[in-house]
Formats: sequence, structure tokens, C-alpha cells
Amino acid sequence: MPSETHPSSPRRDLQGGIVWTAFGCIVVVLSWQMDRMTQQGATLHTAPGLWPGIVGVMLALLGGILMLRSWRRARSAGWDGGAADATDYVPLPSFALATGMFFVYALLLVGRGLPFWLSTALFVTAFVFVFQRAQRRAAGKVGRGLVVALACGVLTAVSVTLLFERLFYVRLP
Repeated sequence: MPSETHPSSPRRDLQGGIVWTAFGCIVVVLSWQMDRMTQQGATLHTAPGLWPGIVGVMLALLGGILMLRSWRRARSAGWDGGAADATDYVPLPSFALATGMFFVYALLLVGRGLPFWLSTALFVTAFVFVFQRAQRRAAGKVGRGLVVALACGVLTAVSVTLLFERLFYVRLP
């Protein structure tokens, strides 16, 4: 749901957009330089650098969009306008919780006895439910939130598994 207030200033969004665009471009360059494994009969769509290159392009594109949006906001509100308190930009407890959940997923779930699709479904379900819980509780729709989180988890797991195994021929753990 769109908000009328913005959690950061246009200046901070511009800086973030520059960083994400630069990072995406670096990823694209490095993935282009990866061995394409043609000596082993690999085709363009099975090259190891294809997926990182696509992610790099998307990061650069989204960074560019963030820069464009910040510039447009700066024209109407000024470079420091529309910002909340700087300490509220990234709530530390939420960041720590998200980081912890990512580490549990990467280090404990994937490849540790559970199939990739199940690990991914559990992680995405938990992540969506945890980070939407307060909003769903305030609206009195916790049950619906659980159903939405479960649907997101299952659809993500199925989509990612099929994409990597069928299109990119990558065996997942």
C-alpha cells in the first residue's frame, strides 16, 4: 500500500540508487568475464554467468529507477524534504531479524537434509508472515496473513525450483 510519507530523503535515495546501480554494473561486468564453459558444450542459456548477469542488470535498473524517483521528489520537496528521523531509516531490530533469518536459511536449511524447494517455502513463508504480522494484527487479519505468507512461500519455491532446474539446468540441493 503506497504511503504519503517517505522514510528517507531524496538525497539518501539518490545515494542509495548510485550505489545499487554501480554494484549492478560491477556484477554484470564480472559475470560477463566468467568462463562460458563452451569447451564442455555449454550453450548461452547454461553459461554460469547468465543468472548473475541478469540479477546485475536488474539491480542496476532498479538503482536507476530509485535515482530517477529521488530526483523527481527533490524537485517538489527539496533534497532533504519528506524524510523521517534519520534513526528510523533502517530499524535495527528488523534488520537484525531479517539478517538472522537469511543466515538460518542459507546455513541451516538449504542442503542440510531438507530439499531446496521445502527450505525455500519455509523461509519465504516465515519471512512474509513475520514482517507482515504487526500490520495484519492491526487490521484483524492474522489468519489471512498466514494464508498469504504460505501462498508466497509455495509459489516462490515452485517458481525458483522450476526456473533453475528446467530453464538453467542447475541442480539445486
